[in-house]
Amino acid sequence: MTWYSILHSPDFWLAVALIAGGMAAGVGMSWAVWAWSERRIHMSAKTIYDTLVKAGMTPEGACAMLGNMRAESAMRSNNVEDRSGIYDADYTARADSGTVDFVNDRYGYGLCQWTLPSRKRELLANAKAWGVSVGDEDMQTAFCVIELRESFPKLWHQLTNSRDLFDCTQAVCIDYENPAVKNVGVRYEYALAFYDEFAEKEAQTPQAAISVPVKEINPDPVVMMLQTCMRHDGYWTEEIDGVKSAAFREKIKEYAADVAAC
Repeated sequence: MTWYSILHSPDFWLAVALIAGGMAAGVGMSWAVWAWSERRIHMSAKTIYDTLVKAGMTPEGACAMLGNMRAESAMRSNNVEDRSGIYDADYTARADSGTVDFVNDRYGYGLCQWTLPSRKRELLANAKAWGVSVGDEDMQTAFCVIELRESFPKLWHQLTNSRDLFDCTQAVCIDYENPAVKNVGVRYEYALAFYDEFAEKEAQTPQAAISVPVKEINPDPVVMMLQTCMRHDGYWTEEIDGVKSAAFREKIKEYAADVAAC
């Protein structure tokens, strides 16, 4: 990173302003650094949240991703694992220029701390396709969505349908991030803070599942078949005991209505 790029970075001048303000107010540099860090996290998180929701995630799914990203990288897209011994900006510049073995060094990197060679290879290829640095935040967010859709379809379905923030956070931690320490509680606290800040209030109350009421009666083969064919959301399976028959399904539904009226 050159002095020119540093002096033309909005983050640099924001940090200078906060440090100067903190010193003038007598609260010291540590407060100013903390305030700058929190503001940067907020700005990055809001941008990422909007992108994830537009991609199809529920507010809960998006905030679950944010909570995990904060735990992994403090929302810094150029963050490299500390054990590398290299400053984030230097490592990113070397990765872009090819002077470090980015793919195979097994250092966690980026918002999600991608570590495995197969995943870092795809991340780097995506950056080249975009024509941007491997540390670009927008590119990494888009890559995260692509990776979830293509390589983690079950998790993607959960994040785009579930309204349970804790379950989503835990699933991302275990299935997507898979850290050595499964600190789900910490990640959930971060996710909850993002949810309170970004998500719409009505998203807090999920819709109740629709079901067809069936009163208990003496079991007979038709009732038993009915109970096995009915899903929790109230819709009907297309296949009943291996027999596809619209007419038969209609008879079953008529029978269900009669049972409900008993």
